[in-house]
Amino acid sequence: MPGAATRCVTMLVVVGAALAAPLHAASVTPQQRKEMSALAKQVLSADVATSEKGIEALKAYGEAATPRLLNVLKQLLTHGRTIILQAKRRISDPSKAKKLEENLTKTRAEALANIAVLEKGKPVELAHEYYEKLKPMLDLLGKVNEVRRAVYRVMKRRAGLYALWQELGGADRRFSPANEKALTADAEAILGVSVEAVGEVPEFGQGEPPEAGSTAWQLWFYGACRRIEAYNSRLNGKMSAGEAENVRILNAYREMLGILPLEVDARLLQSARRHSKEMVALGYFAHESPKAENKTYAMRMRSAGYDRGYSENIAAGRGGGDGAFWMWFDSPGHHKNMAHAGSAAVGVGQWGSTWTQNFGWGKRLMLLEAGERKKVVVKGTILPPGASGRPS
Repeated sequence: MPGAATRCVTMLVVVGAALAAPLHAASVTPQQRKEMSALAKQVLSADVATSEKGIEALKAYGEAATPRLLNVLKQLLTHGRTIILQAKRRISDPSKAKKLEENLTKTRAEALANIAVLEKGKPVELAHEYYEKLKPMLDLLGKVNEVRRAVYRVMKRRAGLYALWQELGGADRRFSPANEKALTADAEAILGVSVEAVGEVPEFGQGEPPEAGSTAWQLWFYGACRRIEAYNSRLNGKMSAGEAENVRILNAYREMLGILPLEVDARLLQSARRHSKEMVALGYFAHESPKAENKTYAMRMRSAGYDRGYSENIAAGRGGGDGAFWMWFDSPGHHKNMAHAGSAAVGVGQWGSTWTQNFGWGKRLMLLEAGERKKVVVKGTILPPGASGRPS
């Protein structure tokens, strides 16, 4: 019978009893050819885990699958080679990227030191100055990291793919040992770290990150930021345009500072929006509600199902998410809340021109298994975006 990996991967592909032993080309049935064809397509999936499972499933077919396996391995190796060579043309002088990293790390440290002593006057003015310095630096490094991240993904698995290619007797002069060695050297120059170091960089949420500020950390941090960004984009439909804008600007600022962006949590979104609506409806502006059951922000967050609340920001008088951000930016206490490295989640609630940000430091939902994530629900009535705050 096939191994556990085969049974796991081929749930959607019926595997016949004839797979009990390695197959030879002459004995392959039409059904088995169909199954192997489906697995070959799976190997080419952009999702690495899916691709790796497809490889293991094809290997279980034995000699009959060797031609197909060699073909898809060749496609993967060719695609990876193309990415590295294109990156080499785009990053012709890796030392410039290294210098940019060093300058960014230094400026980030200065900006964070200023935030630690933030108060009205000069420190706030300096915070604006650091923002203006950091933004173009991060924009430029972001373009470099987008290229490097593609190379990083290639090198994360290339050694294993190449070893299997050789084991199966793959022959192509582009992938000779000498050419592969040269290609690896190009990749390491682009990344600024060794292939061994690349292999040790964990995915976000799956281990301790590399040393802060190092090149390996830059690769890890950039990937983590993009994952959080992608997760949040799925929740855009739950937010007004202004709420989504506020989250985007807030997280861009945290990334500038080298602090992980916040994931949007629907529970915090509801607690924040409910508070903004209540302030408008009852004609007050404060963190403390006149309603006993809503008295503190922690109580409001718990009422929405979130029990690890950290802090709250409120603002009034401007209609846009960017306007609210800058009001909080110029207020030391609110600024520190937005830049708090220990927070993991946020919910922004707009009601007209009244705004609330709720911050939490519970577990990131995006890192939970899908089944566990489904168990997390918003408590109470779901409040849609208010008038003038509806998604466009």
